[in-house]
Amino acid sequence: MIGKNASLPLPVRLIVILVFAAILLSGIPARAAEIILAWDPNAEPDLSGYKVYSGTASRNYSGTVDVGNWTRCVMGGLEPGRTYYFAAKAYNAAGSESDYSAEVVYSVPAPCSFSLSPVSRSYTSAGGTGSVSVSTASTCSWTAVSSASWLTVTAGAGGAGPGSVAFAVAANTGSASRTATLAVGGQVFTVTQSGCTGSFTISASAGSGGTISPSGTSSVASGASKTYTVTPKYGYAISSVQVDGVGVGAVSSYTFSAVNADHTIKALFKKKSRLVWW
Repeated sequence: MIGKNASLPLPVRLIVILVFAAILLSGIPARAAEIILAWDPNAEPDLSGYKVYSGTASRNYSGTVDVGNWTRCVMGGLEPGRTYYFAAKAYNAAGSESDYSAEVVYSVPAPCSFSLSPVSRSYTSAGGTGSVSVSTASTCSWTAVSSASWLTVTAGAGGAGPGSVAFAVAANTGSASRTATLAVGGQVFTVTQSGCTGSFTISASAGSGGTISPSGTSSVASGASKTYTVTPKYGYAISSVQVDGVGVGAVSSYTFSAVNADHTIKALFKKKSRLVWW
């Protein structure tokens, strides 16, 4: 509305055409946001320019920018987590100003924060698997990065909003303990793993009719693996393979994985049947 003074310029029709949101990625400090305001030009012949008003309370403006005859304005330096109010006025050659435009309100998103649960976990030398929960706002994105090759992300390497990261810890065949981390959203999940404290034994034997390799008693480091190959002699076939006294089938190869106890393996064979022609 123009009001009683007909010489005043018409109010500006202020709109928002673009917002540069604050950068809130994990590990990067939040930067001030920017907002671009625009309006249609006034038609008064004595129009001299426009002023844009800003503040942190409705209709209580603490800042003013005279943009001349430009019909758009970039308002920068907006702090994350705060709400800003904008309005514009047109002014003529005599310095008379129009009424305020309709008010534009913009709330700058707050900086992203992340939390992990749990924040650490310990494993034996045999290794294992696990997961860590990520808590954050739905608009916040994150990635999970491991600091060591023996700690691998198996699922949930990245996402936005709440989620989880699954990981695997490889067996530690060394005697020293070790530590690695997963960095998620600027937070750290720590994995500690004990070293191999000793060796276990696997006793391998074979019945008549074939061999198992390696044969005899072998030492295997805690958490390590050991593979055995079963080979029948000519005219024989594998009957069964028994691991710790339990049959696992007529397999030609068997692997003990992540060894953490003593074991036995035994290969049994049978003669192949032959057809006799008369």
